[in-house]
Amino acid sequence: MSEAASQAGTLLAPPGALLAAYERLCPGVPPQVIARAPGRVNLLGGHVDMHGGTVITIAIDRGVWLVAAPASGAVSTLHAADLGETVALAHAADRLAARMDAAGEPLPRWAQYPAGVIWALGQRRLEARGMNAAFSGDLPMGAGLSSSAAVEVAFAIGWAALGGWQLAPGALAEVGLDAERGYLGLGIGIQDQYTVLHARAGHALWLDCRSLEHRHIALPLGAAVVVCDTATRRALVGSGYGGRAQDAHDAARIIRQRDLGALLLRDVTPAQLEAHRSALSDGQYRRARHVVSEIARVAHAVEVLARGDLAAFGALMSESYCSARDDYGSSSPALDAMWAAATAQPGCWGARYSGGGEAGAVVALVEASAVGDFLGGAAAAYRRVTGREGAFFPVEAVTAAGVWNSQ
Repeated sequence: MSEAASQAGTLLAPPGALLAAYERLCPGVPPQVIARAPGRVNLLGGHVDMHGGTVITIAIDRGVWLVAAPASGAVSTLHAADLGETVALAHAADRLAARMDAAGEPLPRWAQYPAGVIWALGQRRLEARGMNAAFSGDLPMGAGLSSSAAVEVAFAIGWAALGGWQLAPGALAEVGLDAERGYLGLGIGIQDQYTVLHARAGHALWLDCRSLEHRHIALPLGAAVVVCDTATRRALVGSGYGGRAQDAHDAARIIRQRDLGALLLRDVTPAQLEAHRSALSDGQYRRARHVVSEIARVAHAVEVLARGDLAAFGALMSESYCSARDDYGSSSPALDAMWAAATAQPGCWGARYSGGGEAGAVVALVEASAVGDFLGGAAAAYRRVTGREGAFFPVEAVTAAGVWNSQ
């Protein structure tokens, strides 16, 4: 994938409909900041970030735009243009803790993400001044494309710009992570926010989720990434996400009691895992086996991607899917049908799901010249098996989030 090609279709300018929505919210008041934050797909490294593992991701040319101006007082009026909803978000600690808006009404789910950012900034004694803002995006929610991280990062960038303070990208990523962990109580790792803030156009991002060391790896010419959305969401199929994650954490704890050098599953080799198998339940063992083998796959994938071996990288993606399905147990009939539909198409080197599993999207690595046929063939195959219409679209690897400059 060339640098020039990677810029095609990127988040180049805020949508006209969003600017119109802002004008209705703040008539005659020019915006003081416009921020953009891309979504991301995970090419390899599923369910390992919470265990200090390594991942390979890209930021994509779909994301979130925020258009904002300062407001007086400690209340932000936020308009979710895609939903047609507006909330007066009070910055007071008691309102945030109660997840109530300025009028004492419960915050809708979407507003809890910017509320979490205010809360996380407050933990760092950083000002999130009142703003009047409209935001929108073209990331399908719940598809595993990090729509929540894009919203968090866009708002964090907006409040930094309005407040006149700065944080390094890594620190901003931790603000987003704390918003989800500390405020929303979600058990996630840092890869989503970190990718959104560190991506480079035309490159994959390799990230060590423990040390936060990272590097960029150029995507070879001829590679295309295609999102294949099953049109199912985790809430529709039921979720065992927390139980599987707990199995993996319990496995790490049990192994650590027997081997003090194994602080996290990141530190456990396949041989060590087998040596401790008798101390683990079947679920603990299989979840841990996925994590340990996935970290090894990422290490191998760095080598094959650097030498441009797309067939080998795609094969590792498919191995990852099978491991997540068989050992981690986080697939679903819809994901299985989509993975089978994608990998059956000529020109597809491999595929896996992006995000937490159970629902959402499969991401496929496809020969660029075959994308047109892939889109039609995969859609027909998925429809034939499930009777459901999926959504299929190629994505480009784009640069990190930031303040938009029209010049």
